[in-house]
Amino acid sequence: MSPKSVIEEFVIALEYYMDFYGLYELDIKKLLHATTNIVENIKEGKNGPTITKAESISQIFGIRYYQFVNPDFFPLDKAQLPQATITAINERTESGPPESKGKYNKLELNKAVLDALKKFKRKKEFLAKDVFDALSDDLKEKLISPTRVTGLFSNELKRNVEKTGNTLERSGPGRKQEYYKLISLEFKE
Repeated sequence: MSPKSVIEEFVIALEYYMDFYGLYELDIKKLLHATTNIVENIKEGKNGPTITKAESISQIFGIRYYQFVNPDFFPLDKAQLPQATITAINERTESGPPESKGKYNKLELNKAVLDALKKFKRKKEFLAKDVFDALSDDLKEKLISPTRVTGLFSNELKRNVEKTGNTLERSGPGRKQEYYKLISLEFKE
């Protein structure tokens, strides 16, 4: 029998903690403020956890990485967890398991973004975040952040909007946000 890899041990620990506290992959993603399903990516071997990411995941459960992967370390009482994690556990207890919504359909997404763009017909310029905020809550939950909208503006919907050249500085780390203007509301597949 071959020894488990570090990633396999990490996944086992993560599944144990998620099960212990009644959390799901979606909850971990939200607690990390991530744009991708980190748990799924780690499990599928798409993206191994960096030490920094492994530590961030461990801290969701109020502990350090070396405690997280130690099979002799017992999880903390819920009251000892970070407040955001306690809130996530309470919300999950109330709402039950997440519904399986699947991935968004690209064509539906394009049409939903175009529909949201109608609200910006009279605006001189807008941010991808403004369009994201105009989407339905269900779609926003699937997309997690405006990053996907920005991607659409660069690809599928590049004939519908164009950059104005103006930018908005971020208050924290990250690139400047670029402003767009509406060119057309017609969609060509």
